[in-house]
Amino acid sequence: MPAERPLLALLVSLFALSNLMPGESMQLDRDAIADGEIWRLWTGQLCHWSSLHRVGNLAAIAALAVMAGRPLLRWLALLPLAAPLLSLALLGLLPELQTYRGLSGLVAMLVVGVAVDGGTIGRVAALAWGAKLAFDAISGTPSPLLPAGIATTWQAHLAGFVLGLAAAMGFLHLDRKTASPS
Repeated sequence: MPAERPLLALLVSLFALSNLMPGESMQLDRDAIADGEIWRLWTGQLCHWSSLHRVGNLAAIAALAVMAGRPLLRWLALLPLAAPLLSLALLGLLPELQTYRGLSGLVAMLVVGVAVDGGTIGRVAALAWGAKLAFDAISGTPSPLLPAGIATTWQAHLAGFVLGLAAAMGFLHLDRKTASPS
């Protein structure tokens, strides 16, 4: 993808900004977005509730990168484009959601990338992740990475997974188009 490097640089910049500024000014906040603070559509997916929350999300990405290797770069490059779509999905699907912070919805998108590009271990990891998503949705068990009183928003994980499926179809189309002689 020709725009891969600039998008990766944008991702790193947005992540740094989102985690260096106070979380209250970066989180996905329904009322603030309605008042015109649209940057939150990006930064809310990249800021975190705590250092442990941030480290846990980054560790998940590192593990996925080890499984898939270089092919995961094109998936990572999509994250700045996917972040506002995921935020809009959450705002539309969860009218009761007032605030949100975390990268895990976008990690779910990367799980699809690992299933597609990570071979057998990637597919096994994606199945395990799917089982965890189902467990979270059914049990409502809070994440040990989140501070007390902050619930896991499993719907963000599911929406990220759906975005990942859409990205997989797009990549499949591009790969076929690139492979076929013109």
